[in-house]
Amino acid sequence: MGLLVKPVLKKFFVNKIESSLPEWGDYLLEVADIFSTFDGEDLDRELLADRFSAISGRSQYALRDVSNFRDEFGAYGTYLGVFRIERIGNSWKIFLSNAAKHFLCSTEPDVEGFCRAQLSLFQYPNGAGAVQNNGGSVRMQANAQADTIREISNGIRVNPLRLLCRVVVAMHEITRISLADVHISYQQIFMLMNDDRVNKTFSPDKNILVDVLNEYSTIIPPTWVTASNYLTNFKRNFHILERTGLFSRDKNGLGVRTDNSGKLYSLISAISEMTTNFNGFDDCYNSVDIVERVNAVVSSPAWGIYFDALTLPMQTLAVLSNEVDDSDIVVAGSPIGAIPFVPTIQEFPAIRSFQSNQPRAFMPSGNILDPFETMVRREKANREHSRILNMLAASLRLRHGDVFENNFIDLLVNVGAKSFIFEVKSNNNRNVLSQIRKAISQLYEYRYRSALPHAILCIVLQQKPPQNWIIDYLLNDRGILVCWLIDDIRLECPPQCHTTLAQLGIL
Repeated sequence: MGLLVKPVLKKFFVNKIESSLPEWGDYLLEVADIFSTFDGEDLDRELLADRFSAISGRSQYALRDVSNFRDEFGAYGTYLGVFRIERIGNSWKIFLSNAAKHFLCSTEPDVEGFCRAQLSLFQYPNGAGAVQNNGGSVRMQANAQADTIREISNGIRVNPLRLLCRVVVAMHEITRISLADVHISYQQIFMLMNDDRVNKTFSPDKNILVDVLNEYSTIIPPTWVTASNYLTNFKRNFHILERTGLFSRDKNGLGVRTDNSGKLYSLISAISEMTTNFNGFDDCYNSVDIVERVNAVVSSPAWGIYFDALTLPMQTLAVLSNEVDDSDIVVAGSPIGAIPFVPTIQEFPAIRSFQSNQPRAFMPSGNILDPFETMVRREKANREHSRILNMLAASLRLRHGDVFENNFIDLLVNVGAKSFIFEVKSNNNRNVLSQIRKAISQLYEYRYRSALPHAILCIVLQQKPPQNWIIDYLLNDRGILVCWLIDDIRLECPPQCHTTLAQLGIL
């Protein structure tokens, strides 16, 4: 037992998802937004192609030309779990995954959380590869069928991200290598995924991983590792791992990101200990009719139903998506009594002219130290938030000239001697209270930090609050103006603030 004579797993991840460009996170949000408009609807490939073509015409971060969009949206469903397709009655329906709804179409999109959670479920063999015939039947793509049967015939059970996380944990906890010094070469990963001491279980023993890696350092690797284009093709798709926020790449392999190592290691450890796997192929191993059984599994909705991270235990999901780790908070001394005030030197970002119709870029979790700024930047990545913001900015510009923003403030406009600060919130009946509470605290903070103590504050909502006391509280107790959309372009407000907002030109 050991390294295979020739590789069975020749790729780490599908190359139809090109995530190496910095703007890919915004593109993923656009993809999810498109599929959210088709959630529960009949599959219409031509209409989908038209929607993706629209991205190509207006988006600065569209990654592919129109001719490739069919492959693009197919891959985003089967390999990343943004959506699934299922036959209901006599028609095919599209369903946005709950993970996409939670991480990508929420009020605070989290691309890294989505990639962590979804890739923690991705495995070989998987149930991808089904295509719909014109007559409504399902068939399996020939290359996907060949790959899946080869994997099952060789007893393969590999979860790539979990394998890497278990290697990191083994290197750190067993061989005592510091996280900053952990480095796994592409050659090592390629061999691990094609070593039958490792690739027959989704959670290989960590001591065995250490032994195998030690052996690799003393042997001459097989010719398929060093003398062919196998490794070149295998390592093409490791850019997707950087989107998890856990790993960094160089030309030779992967390392653990160095920022906030305690938090990152808690995420890596959580993934390494996961036990959730797709078991749809269990009856195919050692089966005499493997082709028929594999086709039946892939033709069913089983993979799409499994490949949705919102089915994970809530404790696991909370760890994978939580931005602030309680273990990072250190309390010095007794929590009771006076706490000395220590001034910080963190400055409020400078106000700049508002940039219309720009991608409201998501913020990777490891790039900044302020988790509140992460939340704000993620919220600005929300599609509806961005649309309302651009509409509002256009109305204010028509009447008052330039409008302003920074990483925190959605919009600021100066009208004579008065300043107005706007906070836009996408909302529904379920989250309206939490969104308004956030808006209130944000507006007070922004007014203070921007040194505009007399600025007039205004909340702009996607939907009218369902309870009248909320409006009364904002206007009469907090002194905050409020308005909301009544259709795609028009705003309305309570009578008490109609005159002010009408004079501003947004009603």
